[in-house]
Amino acid sequence: MRIINLKYIIVDNIKEFNTASKNSKSYKIIIAVLALILIALGVLYFDQNRKTEQKIAELNEVNKEKETLTFQYQNLLDDFESLETSNDSISEKLEKEQTRIKEIMLELRTVKTQNKSEITKYKKELTTLRDIMKGFIQQIDSLNTANIQLTEENKEIKQQYYSAKKENKQLSDKYEEAADKVELASVIRAIDVNLISFNHKGKNTIKAKKVKRLAVSFSLDENMIAPQGLKNIYIRITDPKDHVLMTPTQEMFIYDSEEIAYSAYREIEYKGSIVNTTVYYDIADDVDLETGIYKADIFCDGNMIGTSTLEIK
Repeated sequence: MRIINLKYIIVDNIKEFNTASKNSKSYKIIIAVLALILIALGVLYFDQNRKTEQKIAELNEVNKEKETLTFQYQNLLDDFESLETSNDSISEKLEKEQTRIKEIMLELRTVKTQNKSEITKYKKELTTLRDIMKGFIQQIDSLNTANIQLTEENKEIKQQYYSAKKENKQLSDKYEEAADKVELASVIRAIDVNLISFNHKGKNTIKAKKVKRLAVSFSLDENMIAPQGLKNIYIRITDPKDHVLMTPTQEMFIYDSEEIAYSAYREIEYKGSIVNTTVYYDIADDVDLETGIYKADIFCDGNMIGTSTLEIK
């Protein structure tokens, strides 16, 4: 019968247990280290993921601001283009600002979304341009108000002008009417006009074959406003066929801007008072008058001042 040495068995078991205990501690340490590394990696992952999401949110916000700015600049451009003025200086400035807005809109298309400082710069520029827009509106409104006032003043001036013109026309008409009356009143009139026929002995006759002289007797009427001095008196005698009885020299005078023939002429001194006179027209011996109505017209200072008729039988 084999006797087991318990001493050695116990010692060997103790050694194995100690070895296993040491290995178990090492595993725990490794596991703990791995756990710490895993935790650290998780923290780094979540932090990086948070930063990425934050960056994306910022980029989206900037991009949204960029789109909003573009829209606002387009509206501002439309507002600038809607402004109208007849002032050349303001129109030139408006065109300059419109060009600047179009340039900014082109720049906005190319600016990077992550460039937030550029977006901020364009926001400030938009504010400045809006202030400029308000200034233009005020200037145009002031000009329009001034133009309205000028228009009203012009209307008033025109009304005053037409009113004055109407008054002047009325005064002119009255003056012309008065002048016509004065001119008419200043015309010397022939009164008591008679056309008389004589034979060769100086006796009155109305027989055509015997009439050798025609006489026109008349008086220049009194007229103190008529021009005084020597007056040229023209006698124009016409036969039944309206032919003028003329002297051999066929003398002419001006009447109503035309030259017309006359039968006899006389120069008379006129001093404003009545002047009696007679003007004669002699008929040639070899001429016999036709029967019918003869007419004598008297002219002085470009006016016909008297007339008379006579029937020759």
